[in-house]
Amino acid sequence: MQFTSIHETILNSMSEAVYVVDRNVRIQYANPAAEKLTGHRIDDSMGKFCHDIFCEQSFRCADLCPPKLAMKKGQPLLHREAETTNRNGELRQTQISISPSYEGQECIGAVIVMKDITDLREAEDRIKRQNVFLRTVIDALPHPFSVIDAETYEVKLANNAASAGALAPGTTCHQLSHHLPQPCSGRDHPCPLGRIRETGKPVVVEHTHFDAGGGRDVEVHGYPIFDNGGVLVQMIEYCIDISDRKRAAQEREKLIADLQKALVEVKTLSGLLPICSSCKKIRDDEGSWNSLEHYISTHSEAEFSHGLCPECAHRMYPDFFNRK
Repeated sequence: MQFTSIHETILNSMSEAVYVVDRNVRIQYANPAAEKLTGHRIDDSMGKFCHDIFCEQSFRCADLCPPKLAMKKGQPLLHREAETTNRNGELRQTQISISPSYEGQECIGAVIVMKDITDLREAEDRIKRQNVFLRTVIDALPHPFSVIDAETYEVKLANNAASAGALAPGTTCHQLSHHLPQPCSGRDHPCPLGRIRETGKPVVVEHTHFDAGGGRDVEVHGYPIFDNGGVLVQMIEYCIDISDRKRAAQEREKLIADLQKALVEVKTLSGLLPICSSCKKIRDDEGSWNSLEHYISTHSEAEFSHGLCPECAHRMYPDFFNRK
């Protein structure tokens, strides 16, 4: 196969390895990138079979050589991934495209383009491992954690605390947390996503969320995620159960109210009380004179039971005690 100087300049400048083989898969041309990938000098590769220079370790090669298959079918084999062995025996992950070459109507060989994707695959593997690690961390969180689509309200990710099992596709945050067909709204249940749209900042709101155990008060933390253009695309939602805290606050408020009521009653019976030195009646704020029992019963929770002390009993019933 003959190349013009322009063609050869283009091939020599390519970062992908390029081999040209004849009908018998003998190498007729190799560019500098091919030498770098396989470790075989260009001059040493000329006239040798392609499998002597590099070997595609693919199960598909057991049945038929890929370049021969492309030439036989007259169709290209594009973006096939395989392991390629270089001169030092090192395996490289490669993406190979093979196209038959023609002179007129006659197939005279094939062009093999090989792209080294080893670093790309290693990076993808690292990302996969990181994703597995992050998912493990998120699932270990004791509080519900989810990622919500800003346009559709669909839950894109939910940890074990947010959903006991796998969510059905299209499940929305309001379906998951409120069992409602529409987003939450109103003063009692303000939508955190709506608040973020208004402010563009993280928000904290209080809601009542429902699960298998019933309703529970939660503090919803919403964090916006924007794309490169500044458009809100997702929201991270993190919920903290505050049922015990709210219950304790209600109990504290009741206790304070009871104490305030008691203080009012204590103050009612404090200070100077105008009392008759003879009959012991007490004058109230309206100027009326009330018996001691009536006044204290009215201004406190005390109740009276009547009897006689020994001195009064002797004074009032002397005959009874003298006989005795």
